[in-house]
Amino acid sequence: SSRLPAFYDIPPAHDPLLHLLTTSIMKNGRYSKAAKITSDTLLYIHTYTRAPALPILRSAILMASPAVRNVRFKSGSKSQVRPYPLNERQRSKKGIDWLLAEVKGKMSGRTLQERLAREVIAIVRGDSPVLKLREDAHKLAMVNR
Repeated sequence: SSRLPAFYDIPPAHDPLLHLLTTSIMKNGRYSKAAKITSDTLLYIHTYTRAPALPILRSAILMASPAVRNVRFKSGSKSQVRPYPLNERQRSKKGIDWLLAEVKGKMSGRTLQERLAREVIAIVRGDSPVLKLREDAHKLAMVNR
């Protein structure tokens, strides 16, 4: 009576990256609803690609995650930027936030799960606006290092 095919590998429930994604999706403390969105997104990714979904999601978040954050500060009358390195969790969180902001701005898919899966696949293919955000952040950091 399971709706998943027999060959589909279900990732562990305690995966840190999935937990971070789920808590980023969550609104008003509704964790179970966010967990359902996350699992359905993995199912959509698997359906679209016919490949294991978790490695695709991991690589997409890794590709979308910046290595630095750029902090603006005033020095006299001049505004300057200073890049600061991010640790792995901060990088992943920033990449997930950019991914969700891009998905929530679109209305092309029926559900959030479907839009999220399509955006993840677009990131892996290399044609997503999220990748441009990362590239711009790195360029700004290199100019102001």
